[in-house]
Amino acid sequence: GTASDMYKIAKAWSEFAPRVHREYPHLLAEMYAYCIAAAHLQLPHTLIDSLMISSAGIGGEGWKFISDIPESETCSFASNPDHSIRPIPSLIHYCQRYVVDARYFWGKRKVPHGIFTCDHPLLEEPPMDLGQGVSHTEKDRMNAFMVCALTKFTNDAMMFFKDHHCEGGGNRERRELVPHVNLVRKKGG
Repeated sequence: GTASDMYKIAKAWSEFAPRVHREYPHLLAEMYAYCIAAAHLQLPHTLIDSLMISSAGIGGEGWKFISDIPESETCSFASNPDHSIRPIPSLIHYCQRYVVDARYFWGKRKVPHGIFTCDHPLLEEPPMDLGQGVSHTEKDRMNAFMVCALTKFTNDAMMFFKDHHCEGGGNRERRELVPHVNLVRKKGG
């Protein structure tokens, strides 16, 4: 069954990971160790390319579902997904930078430190029409979906923290954007 297979993979994976890392001490070593563990156990996998989105416009991900959202609903649906209305991928792998109109940005290494404090303001949520209009490409819409979703989910996590740890609910002001310094490299730089 699935649970016993996962247990076997986890056990083998934890045995292979240190050895793979010794031979290949780089990013993705743990993923290679997982592949080796699954192959070692002869456990077949089924590739499902609709459950996750990551890099706007790349193949092998569930971007078709995002493209099926009416343009006027991209940001609002990203902020409040409802699988009973339309299917969308269940997982956001936020390993990229997402930018729309140079003002709205999301990058995991640019999220302000200390966001889980009582005094830190919430992030400013983007306008609901982000990524819409003739000047925007399909990739802009994908980036808008990610910026809207990630900003909302981060604010939700910050509010959960404030609800459970801050007297009076903490700072609920929405005034900080995720900064995006060095978004465009200067010539010769």
